[in-house]
Amino acid sequence: MTGQGGRAAAIHALQLAGAVLAVLLFCLTVIAFVLPLAKAFSPLFAEGTAESEYGALRLARITGYTAKEAAASTLLALATGLPAAFLVARRNFPGRKILLSFAAIPLCVPPLIVALGYISSFGMSGHANRLISRLTGGKSVNMLYSFAGLVMAQGFYNFPIIMATVADSWSMLDTEQADSARLLGASEARCFFGITIIQLLPSIISGAITVFIYCFFSFMFVLLFGTTGGTTLEVAIYHAGRSQLDLRAAAGLALLESAVAFIALFLMSKAEDSAKRLKGLSFRGKSSLPIPLAKKELPLVTAFLSVVAIFFVMPLLSIVISSMTARTGGRKIFSLAAWSQILSMRSFYRALLNTMLTALATGILCTVTALVQALLLTLPPLKAKAAFRTIPLLPMAVSSVLMGLGMTMLIRRGHPFQLVLAQTALYWPFAFRQIQSCITKIPGSVSDAAAMLSPHITDRLFRVILPYCKRGIISGTGFCFAMSCSDATLPLVLSLYKFDTLSMFTYRLAGSYRLPQASASGAVLGLFCTLAFLLSNRMKENHGIS
Repeated sequence: MTGQGGRAAAIHALQLAGAVLAVLLFCLTVIAFVLPLAKAFSPLFAEGTAESEYGALRLARITGYTAKEAAASTLLALATGLPAAFLVARRNFPGRKILLSFAAIPLCVPPLIVALGYISSFGMSGHANRLISRLTGGKSVNMLYSFAGLVMAQGFYNFPIIMATVADSWSMLDTEQADSARLLGASEARCFFGITIIQLLPSIISGAITVFIYCFFSFMFVLLFGTTGGTTLEVAIYHAGRSQLDLRAAAGLALLESAVAFIALFLMSKAEDSAKRLKGLSFRGKSSLPIPLAKKELPLVTAFLSVVAIFFVMPLLSIVISSMTARTGGRKIFSLAAWSQILSMRSFYRALLNTMLTALATGILCTVTALVQALLLTLPPLKAKAAFRTIPLLPMAVSSVLMGLGMTMLIRRGHPFQLVLAQTALYWPFAFRQIQSCITKIPGSVSDAAAMLSPHITDRLFRVILPYCKRGIISGTGFCFAMSCSDATLPLVLSLYKFDTLSMFTYRLAGSYRLPQASASGAVLGLFCTLAFLLSNRMKENHGIS
């Protein structure tokens, strides 16, 4: 008995030490979020600052341009995502699973890589322009380096978010109301716009606001495409803080950007709450089986899938094609020279190792932070306070550029751990959403039994809560790992001395107009992020608890 008691005491001590360490890491993440943010906004309260060139008129123009490009990109994503959601939710056809798999692309393929793909496809020397040049006798079209090009790239890149969000609800939609309306003589159009679209509206709003925020924080697309006639708030913050050293202007721009983003996030959370309530009232709770395509639907579906293939699939394939071609005598030939060059660079392997270590540390810290926050929200005093429930929304309303500027203002000569802290401070809410979802699914009877039978709170945590949250923990870690791998904004803003990640390595190659080498490096980065994302999902499925 003494041996068993000593073993139990040792286990309890280890559990307690792990819980304390988790709380300390949570506090470290909070500090890493609050201090840089406070430092970045501090110039707003400084006295004696020189007059900024960002006057009210220019500020309004930049904000209007940012809102306009985000709204236009969201509308394009909706126009593409809603038909795609209908197809994957209600129709069975060859290629349905491939279309459904596109939902992972915005999550695991970095914007930098997709931007390179669009340059290879629709740039001045891209595949589409070369075809147009042959057909028109040497004329080319500026399809990419414009407002329309920016909207095209962002809209098609993010349409799978709309598709996945709406399709999940559409497949669970109860058709009894629509069937009753049809029996009473209502047309298909009236059933759709009068019943179906209303039931799907919360999911549509949630997906649209998510895309709007992503496009509102657009940085890499704008930076690479060099759009004329305007700039986004994110790029303006970067130029004001890093190039012009106008920290007061950068802080003002960032405050405005964060306020708009937080309002959008608040509306998104309301839409998600409405979707949950609606699901409980008018959803069956099991997926409706998709039916085969009708013959009259084939032309429209074929046309739609062709558009998706041209503007979504082709840019992704162009990355691989560009990495395997070389220009000789005015024409392009198959060549693996770009791959040979990057694989012979020491800096490539250093960047790859730095990416792996940084992403692993970020993934672990994000998961620990998210787990502690999710557990704190289970406490009745904190759960009842709306202010505490909004904490996970705050990092999602802060841009990477602002966080990077705040970090550099605190620590002039940065350290790689600074990058890990900055990424953790911004990315942990993505892990939180998955972990919290698992915690809310723990049966009440299990929680009550664990509370009665567990000798310590830590025992209940390690024996009950963590096993039930295994799916969310694995998925959250892999998701944040992939986000860290794909991040090119924070490494660019922090400018860490002699420390390149793979995304930064790829960006430098693209910036020096070495597109084949950048495409080869980007293909490695995209494959790396995709494998991390898919591996986390596979582990979640294999070790999950239903």
